[in-house]
Amino acid sequence: MKNDVLNSVIKVNDNLIMPGVIVKNFDKLEMDAHELLLMLYFINQKDNVTLDVSRISKDLNLESATVFDLINRLNEKNYISIEMKKNNGVIEEFISTELFYNKLTSLLLDQKKEESDNDIYSLFEQEFGRQLSPTECENIDRWIEKGISEELVKEALKEAILSGVRSMRYIDKILFNWSNNGYKSVEDIKRKKEKKDDEVIEKIYDYDWLNE
Repeated sequence: MKNDVLNSVIKVNDNLIMPGVIVKNFDKLEMDAHELLLMLYFINQKDNVTLDVSRISKDLNLESATVFDLINRLNEKNYISIEMKKNNGVIEEFISTELFYNKLTSLLLDQKKEESDNDIYSLFEQEFGRQLSPTECENIDRWIEKGISEELVKEALKEAILSGVRSMRYIDKILFNWSNNGYKSVEDIKRKKEKKDDEVIEKIYDYDWLNE
């Protein structure tokens, strides 16, 4: 879907420059092909776009009514704003793309936060309530180098926290035991726990409570 939209934009005008950040975040921007085309047109004009529908229509090979509609849609989405400026003593309307750049900045910050939250070192520091020492970071690196997945390391951290222990040595012991039992994923651990629960339930039902 994304490629279809981008291809249609390129076919309409192959002189437009499309910043990589827009390509990477296109799905999150919720724009159709023509909205993207007009937004790129404004961006390529370096924010010096006079609100001249006739000229924009000619440059983009679009009907004037379509351009009017697209401008309104971008304005409603808070991607552009229309500002009044004096040009040679004459007041004219200009298109500002500042709001769109603010939107992109917000998306990038959200992505960085998400990456930071998912970062295994940041997760350990968050759970430990302090910064990791170089030795503790090396411990994590060693686990990963041994082929233990980050998913499994995070699960071991979770097990340790639930047990009230914030210790690399304790987490190392958990991972060692899991490795000896052949656990290679969180799913393996879950299946083992479910099996143990079933065995406990089965023992409870098999117990002769009345005779006892």
